[in-house]
Amino acid sequence: MFNKKLRSYSFRLCLSIVGTIIIAFGIILFRLANTGIDPATAADVGISDTFHWNLGNYQLAFNALLFLGILFFDQTQFGIGTLINMSLPGYIIAYFTPKFEPIVGRWFGSFSYLENIFLFVIGMFLFSLGIGIYTSVNLGVSPYDAVAPLFNKKKWASYRLTRSVQDLFFFVVAIIFGGPLGIGTFLIATLTGYIVQYWRQLFKKIKHHMQKTHSF
Repeated sequence: MFNKKLRSYSFRLCLSIVGTIIIAFGIILFRLANTGIDPATAADVGISDTFHWNLGNYQLAFNALLFLGILFFDQTQFGIGTLINMSLPGYIIAYFTPKFEPIVGRWFGSFSYLENIFLFVIGMFLFSLGIGIYTSVNLGVSPYDAVAPLFNKKKWASYRLTRSVQDLFFFVVAIIFGGPLGIGTFLIATLTGYIVQYWRQLFKKIKHHMQKTHSF
């Protein structure tokens, strides 16, 4: 029984890490597409650039403050996955974006409008998929991603409505601080909640099917 629980926990931990990495690479593709990145990261980049702070360090500090705020209302959403998502993405994005720029440049050369759209669509797929994966393993989510489930749990507002309003708020913050915005940012702000909800429902069905299969 103990080994079974350990294997289950290890598998979920791996999925949490993989989901976080997928999110980071989705954001990298957003940046390479040059159509704007997600509102939260755009706000982080704008604020950190304005005050000349390291992006990874700023994201970690901001997430720590938001973590304390969410903790006051709900302690159940946080775990090892929270620490993973609070610490990894900013540093992954900062390290791999300049590594990917020459590679993608060799593939596409000077990006055309359609090629930018292609990169953005792939980025959107990865970004929402990563969020769907790591929020579905129940090992804790980032403070930013804990807001919508909290509102949904307390029946203050639905997940997708809260996520959309939340992203739109940070879209405005990014405008104020000159973050890397574009039409893609607006699309991410308005669509992510709906797409992530689809992934979460799909993973829930898969999990239910697997549990039903193993029960026989």
